[in-house]
Amino acid sequence: MEIIELSQALLIDLLKVLNIETSQLFLYENVRINKLCADSRKVQPNDFFVATPCPQVMRNIEDAIQKGAIVVLASSDIISEFSKKNIKSVIFVEHANPRLALSLLAKAFFKIQPEVLMAVTGTNGKTSVVSIVRQLWELLGYSAVSFGTMGVMLTKQALSKGCMLPQMPSELNTYDSLSFFHLLQSLAHAEINHAVFEASSIGLDQFRIHGGQLEVAGFTNFTQDHLDYHQTMEDYFQAKAKLFSEVLSPGKTAVLNANSPYLERLKAIVIQRDIRMFTYAIDVPADIYATRLKVRATNIAFDLHYDGKTYFDVVLNLSGAFQLENTLCAIGMLIASGISLAEIVRMLPKLKSVAGRMELIGQTPNSSCIYVDYAHTPDALERALKSLRTHTEKSMWVVFGCGGDRDALKRPQMGKIASELADKVIITDDNPRSEDAASIRQQILSQCDSNAQEIANRHQAITYAIAHLEKGDTLLIAGKGHETGQIIGNVTYPFSDKQEAKEALIGLRS
Repeated sequence: MEIIELSQALLIDLLKVLNIETSQLFLYENVRINKLCADSRKVQPNDFFVATPCPQVMRNIEDAIQKGAIVVLASSDIISEFSKKNIKSVIFVEHANPRLALSLLAKAFFKIQPEVLMAVTGTNGKTSVVSIVRQLWELLGYSAVSFGTMGVMLTKQALSKGCMLPQMPSELNTYDSLSFFHLLQSLAHAEINHAVFEASSIGLDQFRIHGGQLEVAGFTNFTQDHLDYHQTMEDYFQAKAKLFSEVLSPGKTAVLNANSPYLERLKAIVIQRDIRMFTYAIDVPADIYATRLKVRATNIAFDLHYDGKTYFDVVLNLSGAFQLENTLCAIGMLIASGISLAEIVRMLPKLKSVAGRMELIGQTPNSSCIYVDYAHTPDALERALKSLRTHTEKSMWVVFGCGGDRDALKRPQMGKIASELADKVIITDDNPRSEDAASIRQQILSQCDSNAQEIANRHQAITYAIAHLEKGDTLLIAGKGHETGQIIGNVTYPFSDKQEAKEALIGLRS
C-alpha cells in the first residue's frame, strides 16, 4: 500500500468524521496528526496509524508505536489487548470496522473529488465499460479519466493539462482507500472533473471506495469468479451489491443490465434506497435497448431504442455481441450524467476496441483471424467463443489456461465450455503462480473432449495454433488479454499474448 503524504490535521476533526463521541473529546483539541498511514513499515513520528485486520495486526501496531505513531485505530478486541500494557505515548481509538474507518478518514484528508464520478461493477466487462465511457468523453471534448485494471487512462484533453498524478499501485483493480482518495483529489485539483473507475468485489468488500461521491454506478453481469476469496456465490453477490446498497447515495442513478437474472435483486436495493434506476438490454425492452443485431466480420450494426425514438442501423466497430452490451451500459451511464443520446450516437462508430478485450491482432496469409481477450471466467469464455463463432466460417480455435492460486472450481467448467463451443482446443499455462502448472492443466482437461490437446508452454501453444489455422478459421487466445507478464512461482516473466501472436504472424510471412 502506498503511503500518502498529507497536510497536518487535528485529531479532534478526525474523530468527528468517525462519529466517535467521548466526554473527553476536549483533550484532543490541540493534537496534530502529520499523516494517515495503514502500512506500519512507513510510519513516522506523529502519524495516525489505522490497523486493518490481518494475521499480523498485533505486530503491525507494535511496529507503528515503536516508529512514533501518536494515534492507533483498531477494533475493540485489539485495543483491549494494548490497554493492558498501559502505553502512555499513544492515543488508542476503537472502531468496529477499521477498513471503513480508513476510507472515511482518507475522504476527510483528501477533501475534493471530481464533479462527475462514476463506478461500474460486475464479473465481466468492467474494463471495457470504463474504457468506452472515457473514449466517448474524449470524443465529446471532456477532460476525463478512467482507472482500474488498465491503470490511469487520461483523455487527450486531460493530458494537455500536463498535470502530475500520483503513482498508483499496479496490482489492484480497485485501489486502496488512501490511493483512491488521493487520486480523486489530484484529478479535481487538475480540473479533470469527469472520472469513471472499476469497482471490484474485493475492493467493495474491503470498503476501499466507501465515501466516493458517485453520480452514477453501473452493473454489467454476475457469474462465477473469485470464490477463492468470497467462498460462496451469495457472498460474492453481496460484495458487488455494496456499490448500490452502501456506496451510491439516494437520489443518484444505478444503471442496470435488464438481461441479468440478478436485476430484480438489485432493483429491490435501489428502490429501497431511493436511488434512480436506468436499465439497458439487448432484445429486451429497457430504458435503452438494441434490436436487429447484424454481426459482421469487423463490426456490429443494430437499432437503438430510447425514450420513444429509434436510431436505425447504428454501427459499432467492435467484435462480439457482448461488447454491444458493455457499450449500452456505458451509454446509459453517460445519459444518467446528463449527456444527450443524440450526441453519443454520432460518436459510436469512432469507438476502438479495448486493449486485450476481443482485440483483433491480425490475419494470417490465408485470412484467418486472431483475437486476444481477457476472458478468464466460465461466462466470459462462453460469451467470447459464442460471439466469435458468428464471425467464423470454418473452425473455431481457442488457446487458454487458468491462473494458479485462484478459484479452482472454474477450471473444469472452462474446459467443458471450450470443448463444446470450439472445434480445436489447446490447454496451456496461464499464470500458475505457486501451484503446479501440470495439475492446473489436468483439472481443465478433465472435462474436455477429444478436440482438446495440451501444450504446456504458452509461447509454443500460440505459435502452434497460428501455424495450423486454415482459411475461414478463427483463433481466440484467452485469459491474459492486456497483461505483459506471466507469473510462475514468485517471478513475473515478460510475456504478452498480443506480442506472441504478432511474432507468429511475422514468422508465417517470412
